[in-house]
Amino acid sequence: MRDDSPDFGTADSQITIDIDAITGNWRMLDSRNGDATETAAVVKADGYGLGAATLAPCLADAGCRTFFVMSLAEAVTIRRTLDHAGHSETRIFTLSGCHPGQEDDFQTFRINPVINTIEQLRRLAASGRAWNAAIHVDTGMTRLGLDRAEMDDLKAIMNHPGDDGRNALGGISPCLLMSHLTASEDPHDKASAHQLAAFTELRDMFPGIPASLGNSGGTLLGGKYRFDMTRPGIALYGLHPAGIGAEGSQMDQAAALTPAVTWQARILQHRAALAGDAVGYNGTHVLDRDSRIATVGVGYADGYPRSLGNRAQVEIAGHLAPVVGRVSMDSITIDVTDIEADKVDAAGYATLLGPAYGLAQMAHDAGTIGYEILTQLGQRPKRFFKGGQTRQTGA
Repeated sequence: MRDDSPDFGTADSQITIDIDAITGNWRMLDSRNGDATETAAVVKADGYGLGAATLAPCLADAGCRTFFVMSLAEAVTIRRTLDHAGHSETRIFTLSGCHPGQEDDFQTFRINPVINTIEQLRRLAASGRAWNAAIHVDTGMTRLGLDRAEMDDLKAIMNHPGDDGRNALGGISPCLLMSHLTASEDPHDKASAHQLAAFTELRDMFPGIPASLGNSGGTLLGGKYRFDMTRPGIALYGLHPAGIGAEGSQMDQAAALTPAVTWQARILQHRAALAGDAVGYNGTHVLDRDSRIATVGVGYADGYPRSLGNRAQVEIAGHLAPVVGRVSMDSITIDVTDIEADKVDAAGYATLLGPAYGLAQMAHDAGTIGYEILTQLGQRPKRFFKGGQTRQTGA
């Protein structure tokens, strides 16, 4: 058995998450930012499907001090695991903000809300509590954040002294001004430059408050997009946001990122088939030669995209082989005719995602993006975390 052979145990596939790759990617991005810019980590959606409760403490060990999640539920999970790991000084921001009824939990678990609306701002300001909050302004996404009209309202609020002679933000202490880039992965799209200009102008409203514009793509754009903090997400997990479309300097950037995920699955059976035989549901692949077909124990119930049928490849014994026929709930079928039969027997498994067939290629072949591939990984595959020094975990 090879040293990198999976130990499937009771499962039919295994997802291996390389903690050292993820912390290494964070360190690389942090080194590019320089000392003047903080590098946060986006660990929403359970660390892009890879296990935020395991990864966040390891990123904190590496030096990360600020984390972004989407919801309060995610924030509470991360706060508990960071506190348990001795990182109580870290900050956790919730991108969806603090919703009515959540105020007590935000205070108890020391969560920083991201204020997206005037309603959120007025409610927190009137709560009689102290809030270290981020102000999110919309510079072109038209999704979350204060829009133009709300920014005018905010200006009026900030210019209106309260009863104590202070501005009407009450107990809100803005600790971050942020916005989100819409097309930072595309060097030909002018949206990033327009958003940069808009954000730079809005920043004048908050003198002395740290500012953050760069997501993964913005982090890699560098220069003026760095501001005081960057918020990389997908790049931490080893994928350039441009995916398979990376070009020019992006190719060097992509090469500097270490892929963090390997996915392997058992070969359940392989058989001889004849020219003219149809493979899989509805016979979408008909063999044009006598062939050998291997059935591999992974399917769309495991998060393997159904759209990869008749498109993807897997690696077996050092050789790429095509997925033929439709992806089933629990299995895929592989044409292994061009691989020596004894090598298929000796391998015993196929690598679905790894060095020979990476995340960018899988996403392209599935007609989606790498973000979706990772966040849709199922719970049935065995999870194994490697690296991370003393925090190594098996699952």
